[in-house]
Order: sequence, then structure tokens, then C-alpha cells
Amino acid sequence: MIRKTLKALAALFILFILYMYIEVFSGFVLPWDKQESIQTTLDWGGLAPLPVKTSDVDIEKTGSIFTRKFLIEFKATENQLKDWIKNSKRLKDNIPKLQGFRRIYDIHPSEEESFGGNVEINGNTVTIKMSWS
Repeated sequence: MIRKTLKALAALFILFILYMYIEVFSGFVLPWDKQESIQTTLDWGGLAPLPVKTSDVDIEKTGSIFTRKFLIEFKATENQLKDWIKNSKRLKDNIPKLQGFRRIYDIHPSEEESFGGNVEINGNTVTIKMSWS
């Protein structure tokens, strides 16, 4: 009986360690964390909600328990992007740096005491990078 209990506790401990590794140290965003990751990134950047009909939404996170960086990439039409920029508090009056066809909007300092980051638009692909430390 004690052996079974110890095996069960060991299995639970291993699952806990695996979950903590994925949650804290891995770049993988768990399915139930995706919406919260998107909302956090938008809040930190002072950005409007993503356009309704975005496609190819990818989310990546890096950092530790003391730092966090989110990278979100999505695709939208030109009209959707114009509306999104117009409705984004930190983009609408921000003049982007131009690098070829890419427009880069720097957001420093950011909202909610986060470090900041940038929004890069290349054609119809948007990459949002926001950090907190």
C-alpha cells in the first residue's frame, strides 16, 4: 500500500515539474492560456483587440518568473490593419520607422508598467513584441 502511494506521489510530482517547466520556462503557450497571453500583450502595448478575421495567429513566450516577453504574429487585410492601427491608443499617433517595406512602431515606455516593445508590419503580417520585467 505504501509503495503504491509513493509511486502515485512520484508520478504527481513529475507531472507538476513538467507542467511548471512548460508554464514558466518553455516558449510554448498552452491552449487555455492563449487568450490571456493575447490580452496581456495588447494591454501592455496599448493596442486594440486583434481584427476579427485574423489568420495564422502564432503566440510565443519567453522569460522566467521575473521577466516575460510575448511575441504574437498574425495576418490581416490592409483595411483591417488600418482600422486596427487607428483604434490602437499607442499606434494611431506613432510615426513608424521604415525599413524597406516594413513599418516598425516602437512602444516605450509601455502600458501597465511593462517595459515595452514594438509592432512590426510587413505587408499583411503583424508581429507584436512586448516585454515586462
